[in-house]
Amino acid sequence: MENYAGAYESRLQDVTALLGCTPVRSIAAAHLGGVAIECRIKALILDYHKITKWDDPSQRPKDPMRKQPVARPGHSLITGLRQMDDLYRKAKADKLFLEHLACLTRPAGSTALDFIDLRYCADELGQETLHNWQRSLNYVQGWLKKNEGLTI
Repeated sequence: MENYAGAYESRLQDVTALLGCTPVRSIAAAHLGGVAIECRIKALILDYHKITKWDDPSQRPKDPMRKQPVARPGHSLITGLRQMDDLYRKAKADKLFLEHLACLTRPAGSTALDFIDLRYCADELGQETLHNWQRSLNYVQGWLKKNEGLTI
């Protein structure tokens, strides 16, 4: 089974290294920052449903998915959150969190490439876009940390 918690920490270290380069490697940082959050969400899903591998039935009491197989959510950050009913309800109520999550998903705007497809982009992010993306990464990390108790 993948080590999502470890991958989350490693990808965050990669982001820090890429942002510390001269010149800053913003596209790679935004790509790996999105991957880091994806890993964090996947780790939370496994904890939330009390499973050790994908497609195992949820063991979470009183959850709509109880005894149903929990599928790997793919790369969609919001789809991952939807698999954790308690956390998703809290996320839906926090407009600011959803805005920051959208920024991580599509760092250059809602009509631009998502964080996965950024790996094919040759142009770096502009200074303001990068600043907004970093603010969103910090916000989402903090929000997930603050609310991880809902997954226990």
